[in-house]
Amino acid sequence: MSASRKLRWKKLVNQLRYMYEELDIVDEISSAGASEFQEYYEDFCRRRDVDIGELNRKHAERVQKLYGGDQEKESDMGAVPYSGSTDLVPYEETEEGRAEEEGGSPILEGHDQREMYEIFSKLFKRLALKLHPDKLSTALTQDEKDDMLKMFTKAKAALEENRYFILIDYAEKLKIPLPKNYRQQIRWMKKEQEIVRQKIGKQMRSYNYMFAETESDEDKDNLIKQFIQQLFGETIE
Repeated sequence: MSASRKLRWKKLVNQLRYMYEELDIVDEISSAGASEFQEYYEDFCRRRDVDIGELNRKHAERVQKLYGGDQEKESDMGAVPYSGSTDLVPYEETEEGRAEEEGGSPILEGHDQREMYEIFSKLFKRLALKLHPDKLSTALTQDEKDDMLKMFTKAKAALEENRYFILIDYAEKLKIPLPKNYRQQIRWMKKEQEIVRQKIGKQMRSYNYMFAETESDEDKDNLIKQFIQQLFGETIE
């Protein structure tokens, strides 16, 4: 194997790690902004004498057509507003769509996905031989045992979430040999980066996230007006 390929692999691992950290932060910001967005939306409608319940009933078919199952359960003021993507038509990503855009084959991508999971499942099993509660040495202190148990829990979740860079980090820390299919890993990580990039972009275009990033009341009002226009097709002055 060429030295340059391994360096490219290492670079992609670092990039993917950073991108997942960014996705987690963006998700947290969006989640934290959800209740604030809803509260401000309801207050805006009170100030402008806008009946949310009536809007939902009047435009129920439009809302269902635009967002389908994304609508949430009803509140005291009527249906809780859709607070997802500010794209007029939410983009639904599919494996076939990604492959078509990139000129690839969905069958090949599915094969890569399965093989990557199988390969890193084997790495997880080697990690478990050192991290599983039943495998911990009695010579370890309680703090060391706690750290190992946390690593085991995180590694198990990482396998299911395709966050293989976590398994790589732990394997290097515990001096466990890594999978050597660098060419396949590079191909998979490039595609995974695009998927994560799309998730970040979609979240950053959500009303929850945009509201959390908005400072002035004027900008908040304008965002609510945009939301009402998009969801119900009505203009609020």
